[in-house]
Parts: sequence; structure tokens; C-alpha cells
Amino acid sequence: MSLEVAADVEAQRQRLHQQWDKRLERATYEVERAARHYYAVEPENRLVARTLERQWEQALEAQAQLQADHRRFLAEQPATLSAAERDAIRRLASDLPALWHAETTTAADRQAIIRQLVERVVVTVQDESEKVDLEVHWIGGHRTHAQRIRPVARLDQLSYYPALLARVAALHQQGLARGAIAERLNAEGWRPAKRRSTFTAEMVRSLLMRQGLSAAVSRSRSVAREANEWTLPELAYALEMPHPTLYRWLCKGDLHSRRDPGGVQGLIWADAGELQRLRERRQAPRTWRQPAPQTSSEPSAGSESGAGEA
Repeated sequence: MSLEVAADVEAQRQRLHQQWDKRLERATYEVERAARHYYAVEPENRLVARTLERQWEQALEAQAQLQADHRRFLAEQPATLSAAERDAIRRLASDLPALWHAETTTAADRQAIIRQLVERVVVTVQDESEKVDLEVHWIGGHRTHAQRIRPVARLDQLSYYPALLARVAALHQQGLARGAIAERLNAEGWRPAKRRSTFTAEMVRSLLMRQGLSAAVSRSRSVAREANEWTLPELAYALEMPHPTLYRWLCKGDLHSRRDPGGVQGLIWADAGELQRLRERRQAPRTWRQPAPQTSSEPSAGSESGAGEA
């Protein structure tokens, strides 16, 4: 691309030089014509001679000004590429992959390389899934397409989520335990959401629960519940949030809970409206509290006098 640009600049420069040559040639012709007219006049005709002499001087001034402008134009023009410089550019182009992966190439160097090669990149997410389509617009008009994988927050955002559910159900029907199912999924190349690279037994339990194939806690089957009551694991899976976060809310009293009559475990009440509230709280941006300024328990002498005066 650099050589093509250099060739374009050289062609434009040649056109400009041709235009300058014509202008200089025209100025020289005007000077020579004015000189011929001056020398052709009769000496006795002094009025005509003075007029022609003035025209000759004006032509000479115009020629001198044009020549000065031409010198400035030549000084402002970049130097042309030599044969050695062109060979160096070709070597750099052929060694670009080696330059990119060299240990001495910094991140700033790679950014500079990209700016020289890429005009822009158009990123399109496929239906909020993990698949991302990339369209690279290279300098010079060429375009290439690629597809990348991005981390997503939920399992149901994965493009292969239905196939994943079916595979987990099939392994469950074979009598495999949750840990064994997780190992089989990892061996087969399945990948979970977020930035995790492997499945765990707890994640398999969540996938089974979504299909009604496994209970969150086995001992919860004997618990007498009222309407809209959940165990902590069940509610965590329903909200798709970590157990520790939900347990912290429970300890702070932010959830409506009670202990079942047998005292085995706590039950949390959450109807449709409460579930929506918890989801909105989960998605809300975090706010960090500033520590309260420390105050002394003993007032100073100045504060006592001030209080007395008040």
C-alpha cells in the first residue's frame, strides 16, 4: 500500500511539474516577445519605446516571481523513494507477521500498526448470544469477515443452550451423577457462560432443575411450604445469581423468610412481584458508601465554650 501511495504521489508530482514547465515556458516567451518589440521600435519614437520598455520590465518581474514560486514549490515537495527505500518497504511488508509477534514489539507498537492498516471494525452481536460478527475495513477498500466468541452473563444466552439442555438431560437419563455429567460436558467441549471454561456439578444441578429433573435440595421434599416459598438454593437458581449474594441479603433482613416447622432449613417468600424486585436489585449498578467521618466522643474546650455561649 505504501508503494501504491508513493506511485500515486509521484504521478501527481509529474503532473504538477508539467504545469510548472508550461507556466515557466509562457513567462520566458512573454519576456522574449517584449524584448523583440522594444528593439524593433525606431529610436526617434521615444514615447513608444518607453511604453515597450515598461512592458519588458513587467514581463521580467513576472518571470522572476514565477521562478521564485517554483523554487519554493520544489523545496516543499517530499523526496522521492529510492530503489533501496522501496526494497525496505517490501521487506517490512513481508516481515509484518514477525514484527507483530516479536517479543520487542509493545502494545503501543501494535496499535500503531493497526492504525496504518485498518480503517474501522464493525462489531455485530448475534441476538445477544456469545457469537460476535466482525467486519474489518482495511485501508485501501478491502474487507474481511470473522466471528469471535464473547462472554455472556446467562446460560440461556448461549446459542447452543437448547442443545446443552438436551445433552444434560440425556446424560442424566443414563444415570450419571452431576459431577460425572460436568466432566463429560467438559470433555466434549461444551463451554458455560461468563468467563468460566468448565462446567461444575452445581452448574449441572441448575441445568437439571430448569428441566424439572432434579431437586435443589433433597431434604426439602419433606418440608411443608406455603405459596410462593423457596429454599435458598432454589431461589438462587431461579434468579441466576450466586448463593453468597442471596445469603448476604437474607442475613441483612432484605428477604421475607421463615424457618420451617421441623427446623431443617429456612424458607424464603417471593411471589412474581418480589422476584422482579430482586432481579432489578441484582442488575442495578453498585454504589459504594463513603466512610463516615470519625468524631471524638469528648468535646474540646472550644466546643464547650461555644455551646455555653449559644
